[in-house]
Amino acid sequence: MSSCATPPTDAPVIRLTLAGTGEPLLRMEKRLTCAAGGAGIRLMLEVCKNVEALGIAYADTPAVPHEGTVIFSGLARTEEIEARLKQLV
Repeated sequence: MSSCATPPTDAPVIRLTLAGTGEPLLRMEKRLTCAAGGAGIRLMLEVCKNVEALGIAYADTPAVPHEGTVIFSGLARTEEIEARLKQLV
């Protein structure tokens, strides 16, 4: 179960980009942060509002590209995000 806990300072770090705008972007940012805390992962998050520059269609936002692949598109559930982040470590 995820929580918005703060991970320890020696926790693994994942760098992600969050692409989108408006309320969906803010909601996804909160879910990513909470999922990372629940997984015991420190998250370095870069927000990009120019989604076309990343080659992502606006209709597919919010999106989280990672190493050339979009790992989340739309508002994924926090539990799903947490499970996926654990796989990335």
